[in-house]
Amino acid sequence: MTKIQKALALIATFQTGDAKQAYDLLASSYIQHNPSYATGRSAFVDSVKALAKAPAPTTVENIRAFEDGDNVFLHTVYDFAGAGKQVAFDVFRFDENGKIAEHWDVMASIPSRSANANGKF
Repeated sequence: MTKIQKALALIATFQTGDAKQAYDLLASSYIQHNPSYATGRSAFVDSVKALAKAPAPTTVENIRAFEDGDNVFLHTVYDFAGAGKQVAFDVFRFDENGKIAEHWDVMASIPSRSANANGKF
C-alpha cells in the first residue's frame, strides 16, 4: 500500500469500524494533535470502536489526496455519527516503517449558504 492508500484506509475505519485495520496502520507511538482526541494508538482505536457502536453511521468521503515525502494531506468530508457534515484538511506523518506516526487536522462545518460560488471543494 502507498502512503496515500494507508491514510485513506485509516480514515475509512471511522466508517467501517475496522479497529484491527486502524491498529495495524498506526505506529505504536502515534501522536494526535487534534485537541478533541487523546493521543496514542489505543485512543484512536477506541474512537473507531465507539463510532462503530453509535446509533447513526459515520460517513467519510475523500475529495483529494496529496503526498510530499513522509507526509500525506487529505481533503475530506466527514459526518461523524450523524453530527452533520464537516470538511477537514488532515495531515499525516509517516515513520521509517511506513506507519502513521502523527496527525494534525483542521475541521469546519459546511455552511448552507456562501458569500461566493466557490465552495469548500
